[in-house]
Amino acid sequence: MNAANPSSVVATAEQLIDSWELVVGLEVHVELATKTKLFSGSANRFGDEPNTHIDPVTLGLPGALPVLNRHAVELAMRLGLALNCRVQPCTFHRKNYFYPDLPKAYQVSQYDQPLNVDGFLMLPGDVRIGIERAHLEEDTGKSTHFGGAEGRIAGSEYSLIDFNRAGVPLVEIVSRPDIRTSEQAKQYVSELRAILLAVGASDAKMEEGSMRCDVNVSVHKPGTPFGTRCEIKNVNSIRAVGRAIDYEARRQIDIITSGGAIKQQTLHWDDAAGRTNVLRTKEDADDYRYFLEPDLVPLVPDAAWVERVRAALPPLPAARPSWP
Repeated sequence: MNAANPSSVVATAEQLIDSWELVVGLEVHVELATKTKLFSGSANRFGDEPNTHIDPVTLGLPGALPVLNRHAVELAMRLGLALNCRVQPCTFHRKNYFYPDLPKAYQVSQYDQPLNVDGFLMLPGDVRIGIERAHLEEDTGKSTHFGGAEGRIAGSEYSLIDFNRAGVPLVEIVSRPDIRTSEQAKQYVSELRAILLAVGASDAKMEEGSMRCDVNVSVHKPGTPFGTRCEIKNVNSIRAVGRAIDYEARRQIDIITSGGAIKQQTLHWDDAAGRTNVLRTKEDADDYRYFLEPDLVPLVPDAAWVERVRAALPPLPAARPSWP
């Protein structure tokens, strides 16, 4: 592989189909269109002065207790129903890791009992992409790195953290590994964005970070088990989703055909250079040491509430008539 010329490392669906199969799964993080954060009364608003929407819950100060935002739950249910999910009783867990933009040293998320499960999204050509889950969680703060050549923490002189985004309600939509081409992946993100806008769950502005994609890519020979997957973090445009998949597929094929083995890694997509770079070894769920959030009771949406949300759904993009 010519690392100096990443544009040479490109695989389209047509180039792969003869001897390799591509497998893609997407994890899309969507900020919900609430006025306040998921567990506190601080404003959920983009573009304000740094660290002006913070509070004891956001900062994880001792004794601060979370209060669940009912509107965030309703928006998450609305999105789940629009994605043909089953809304079920759910619990919240603490996902433990140590990043500077996570002041509590854990993220409140959902683990083995998410709010929405077993949905699907239809693509043009009657292609069905399964939705494994669409669960509620809180966002992290935003780190900005200064002094480095690429605006990343590696090589930077110092970093500043804005906690305005910490605690903003998110839904993470996890697809099943049903996507087989980069074009399907772009269609999936486009259709999902249209649904988000139609139901009013989010403004889905990828340029502002209110919709962010993590892309899982693996390749394998037909008739063999799925290959080792690598995850590309925070891909921030539909075009970049396609480019990142094409590059990563070709990179993995070149490694395998050269006698190497794919390592399970978390990667960063450098859109300007058109290539992926290694961030870290990929974590497994056990690394996060999930345990039940003791300050939040289980959430049990009753059938009447779910049906009220379903009845209030607007016509969805796929259901709208197409005019000649």
